Amino acid sequence: MKYFIFIITLFTFISCDPGYAYYISNNSEKDIYVYTNPPIKVYDQNFYGRELDSAIIKPKETFRIFGSIGYGGGEDSFPFHQIIINKENDSIVLKDKSEINKIFNQNRKKKIFSATYTLYVN
Repeated sequence: MKYFIFIITLFTFISCDPGYAYYISNNSEKDIYVYTNPPIKVYDQNFYGRELDSAIIKPKETFRIFGSIGYGGGEDSFPFHQIIINKENDSIVLKDKSEINKIFNQNRKKKIFSATYTLYVN
């Protein structure tokens, strides 16, 4: 019986798929506006499954634009073809998946069962 519990516990941990999430963090003093193609799907208790054409990120806040479960976190798993971030007098335009992936991978944090990718806007 001891071995049975050990084996079940071991398989439970082995079979768990890791999660990954993409964030945009606003480190500036002004609001930023994020536009994506296709629209952002929000899975929040207030907006579950709703698509947003744009998102406003307040100063010193972080917004999750995408996340999933499984081995991912690359061009193949990322849903957006374009991201535009408008600041007060400037814009950041990421035109394709490889450019988006390159920027997000600069701040990749990997843990045992998860990975996060963050784009910091100053």
